[in-house]
Amino acid sequence: MRRSYRSKVRIYADIISSVLEQGEARVTAIMRDANLPYDRLQRYVDELCAKGLLTRRDAGGPLYSVTEKGSEFLTEFKKFERISRAYGIHL
Repeated sequence: MRRSYRSKVRIYADIISSVLEQGEARVTAIMRDANLPYDRLQRYVDELCAKGLLTRRDAGGPLYSVTEKGSEFLTEFKKFERISRAYGIHL
């Protein structure tokens, strides 16, 4: 059986979706929802913050929220995902 890997963009979308569903999210909740270990999640979250898709604030530990740019990214990603699925392309 062939194992299916997620693309970096798919992982970004999974992280943003997780945070968006919760409003503000802590690392453990994002880890669970996005199915990522801590070290990989930290790397991706740092990249998303640097790109302006997430914001981080400290409230007894890091708490993440989605920016307007992050919401737009997720909307466009979902559109592209629907189109690619229609042509049999896996993201």
